[in-house]
Amino acid sequence: MKRRFFLRSTGGLIAALGYNQLFPTSSWNQYGKVLAQPTRRKLALLVGINSYRDAPLFGCVTDVELQRELLIHRFGFNPSDILTVTDLDATRNGILQAFEQHLIAQAKPGDVVVFHYSGHGSRVMDTDRDFGDGLNGTFLPVDSRYSREKRKTVVNDITGHTLFLLMSALKTDNVTAVLDSCFSGAGKRGTVRIRSVPRFVSAEPTFPGQIEREYQAQLLQKLNLSDAEFIQKRREGVAKGIVIASANRNQEAADANFDGFQAGAFTYFMTRYLWQQTGSTPVVDAIANISRRTTQSHDQDPELECLPQCQWSDPDQRPFYFLSSDTPSSDGVITQVSGKEVKCWLGGLENDNPLDKDSLLSVLDKQGHAQATLRVTQRRGLIATAMIESGKASAVQTGALIQEEVRGFPKALSLKIALDPALGSSTTTAKQELNNLQRIEAVSTEEAADYVLAPLQADDIAIANTPEANTIPIGAIGLFSTGKDRLLPQSFGRAQEPIEGTIRRLKPTLTGLLINRVLGAMANGNTSKLQVSASVGIQNGETSAQAGSRGSTHSPWTVKNPFESGNVKIGQNLEIKVQNQESKDLYISVLALGTEGELTVLHPTDFSSASDASLVGSQQTLAVPKAGRDDYEFVLQGPPGPVEILVLASVSSLRNTLQGLQKVAKRSQHTRGYPLAVDTPTSILDNLLADTTAGTRASIGVRKTKQQLVDNEHLAAIKIPLQVIQ
Repeated sequence: MKRRFFLRSTGGLIAALGYNQLFPTSSWNQYGKVLAQPTRRKLALLVGINSYRDAPLFGCVTDVELQRELLIHRFGFNPSDILTVTDLDATRNGILQAFEQHLIAQAKPGDVVVFHYSGHGSRVMDTDRDFGDGLNGTFLPVDSRYSREKRKTVVNDITGHTLFLLMSALKTDNVTAVLDSCFSGAGKRGTVRIRSVPRFVSAEPTFPGQIEREYQAQLLQKLNLSDAEFIQKRREGVAKGIVIASANRNQEAADANFDGFQAGAFTYFMTRYLWQQTGSTPVVDAIANISRRTTQSHDQDPELECLPQCQWSDPDQRPFYFLSSDTPSSDGVITQVSGKEVKCWLGGLENDNPLDKDSLLSVLDKQGHAQATLRVTQRRGLIATAMIESGKASAVQTGALIQEEVRGFPKALSLKIALDPALGSSTTTAKQELNNLQRIEAVSTEEAADYVLAPLQADDIAIANTPEANTIPIGAIGLFSTGKDRLLPQSFGRAQEPIEGTIRRLKPTLTGLLINRVLGAMANGNTSKLQVSASVGIQNGETSAQAGSRGSTHSPWTVKNPFESGNVKIGQNLEIKVQNQESKDLYISVLALGTEGELTVLHPTDFSSASDASLVGSQQTLAVPKAGRDDYEFVLQGPPGPVEILVLASVSSLRNTLQGLQKVAKRSQHTRGYPLAVDTPTSILDNLLADTTAGTRASIGVRKTKQQLVDNEHLAAIKIPLQVIQ
């Protein structure tokens, strides 16, 4: 498996765009001095384009909204200092003038500048041949077009060389550029669109047009640079500040479908992560964590370049956007108040969080203390409508941050399977067969989905790039990730299999995936107030991954290299540690969730004892497996791919769940001290939901008829994603 996070001083996507050193700066010490300046201005230019004539996108304007709300409410930007340029306004001239007038003309030394671009990317020929392939990256304005000049095909794209010059002209070094586009791929795969447009017509090379060349000449003159100096500077390193790209040079950037909205996969995961952070979050650590999410969801590895060079070692503590966030971590913000009705922006919630009607939200003061409670009446994507339930009405005002307090989600939460158009005439039958299965919903590839059902094609084998893909016959039908960049090998049957047989064969797998979906919906590590920490590591060795609840006071385990965090090798002997940091005992269970729907109970393993078999004392640490108690070793055999560990910590006993597991253990002649593979997960899930919702406060119990309610004061469900590698 390739390394999943990239730090580069030269080469790769960013260098191909032409971001390089023009004005060298001193060491990290200067950034510490800059952070201490309270009066510096914060400027942002946010560009997002959906309305391309020939290849429209759908999530780029949402990216702009995600960034704007984050910068205002978490990083203290004045709304008047954020300029958004979207859709039909994002012409070539519109983007360039905005950069010149809003950023270059206004930014002073020490100021903070953020530039964000979401839209299509491409590549054109570079006559200077900075790289072996002779290509330079471009951004496509909404009026991008082909034309002919001197027998050459040219475009009016904005090239990386131009963006390099624009960034060089800024009078501050505290610059962050976020680029959510790509050079690889095109069109649509599964439920996602690719943010790239090929720039070669009938294999004929395409070049920057005269308008681009003349504009660069003007910038060179203003910067007093010769052509030779320009080339030399481009090849020396990063321009200034920090540049973040959503994918590496040969990957596709996803314009993705989420539940109720569309956005760039990278931009969404990045902004969501930053809503949850406090203080000076190092950008290097942040990108490493965000990378794990984009890799798991869309096989998309972000790239990061910095000046001075990015390092994961302790001295490199440059914070995201060169700013410290002084506000408490949160799940969103109040955007409108009208009497008792409140509108909320939920940019900090996990994408698989089904928070819906009857959920409770806490309204926070600047110290993070709850001042009032809101009850959600409706949610559509990132926006929720709520009513003031209790507390200080004066605290409920526009700009107040909110945190999830009690999560309400439908009892009949379903698994959504998108039907790929390549199924052809089998689509109608596949839809009927899937909808006949309990809590399985067939949808189109234009909608948000959990997986895609499709026949394997030659291109899929190349994109999946796994040995298992080569063993599957072309035309066999099975399950893919939503971007069709990863497949579930065991879900594929034989070629020419009737679709009815395919659905019958997949029923156990779909049931397991449904269970994983619901368990994932329960995960509330970012919002739970219980104090619990968990880690996965090599037994008697280094920690591979760790996570904690929001209420966790500290994490006793450290990860030596955050860029490799979450990676575990096939055959390594692993150990899970869970620390109860509460002043009271907690009931703790540990589950392993496989990519093909497998569910294994790692703890407790003794189902013949009373319900307190899972009880862990206050300030005690649970080790799974534990020598002398458990008769197994936890070893992941492969194949390479993602696996999740789910830790459930509850104030009340999981009595119903344990009773259900007792029945499974008895039927399977389960041996005490050994993990239990669950073959009837649906009943176990119902028992688990009954247990975890039973402790929810009585004041909201009357609302349970249509919604499951999980109280963050009574349950911590901590999910730890792992990447199994060779």
